[in-house]
Amino acid sequence: MRLGASIWGFFHKQDPATWSSMAEAVDVVLRLDESLGIEIWGSRSREEAMVAGTKRAELADACQAAAFVTVHVQRQHWAWDPKTLRKEVDLAHQLRAETLVLHPVCFGLEDADDRPDWPEIVRIADYAAKFGVSLAVENIVDSVWSLDRILEELGDNPDETNVGVCVDVGHAALSKDAGLEPICNYLDRYAGQLLHLHLHDNTGESDDHLTPGEGSIKWARVFERIDRIGFSGTGVLEAHDPSITPRACLEQGLRFLGDAMDR
Repeated sequence: MRLGASIWGFFHKQDPATWSSMAEAVDVVLRLDESLGIEIWGSRSREEAMVAGTKRAELADACQAAAFVTVHVQRQHWAWDPKTLRKEVDLAHQLRAETLVLHPVCFGLEDADDRPDWPEIVRIADYAAKFGVSLAVENIVDSVWSLDRILEELGDNPDETNVGVCVDVGHAALSKDAGLEPICNYLDRYAGQLLHLHLHDNTGESDDHLTPGEGSIKWARVFERIDRIGFSGTGVLEAHDPSITPRACLEQGLRFLGDAMDR
């Protein structure tokens, strides 16, 4: 697995007065380890518009040094809107990202009785494929039903559909729809569609995005299962800890993950 880090922790739950630019956040990550990949959100907060102009150009330049780039659909685009979804694809293309992570609701799938515009979703997936950007649908809590429906409607071979799955380990840990070992069961269930991982911890009560090792997730079991399914894609640390600096959170989390992967 190729390891990276999300820059979201530089902004989420942090005092806006301390915010750096997105390009500067990327530089901090890559100074820690030049072999890391980077995950980008399109803006630093729900109130900000998608990064544009010279700031986007600076971000693209900073990302060139990363081992890989993924883009996560920004929070204000967590709804079905083909135009904004294409804008997210365009951002991923400009940043030379290989994967765009989105939630089921970005396809218009929030409730079981929703009827997404599957033909338009196929067109968007084809649009992304032209730029070498794969779409990875992230599990939220208890989302087997929505991931299964997407794969049933579009097909379960990402090489053909350009749509795969991002397993968020923290979200899976909170899920009640995947047995007694939900993380391992999510990994097993979507092994054939797995493109990307989000790595963070919690205590089993809420989606805390703790630094790995600070919660109750059994990481040895997680990496044992990752090895067993032969996953060789990308995974990013997605922890937010306002009690320490973003850099310290990254250092702690990446050190823990690196040690766990080497065992």
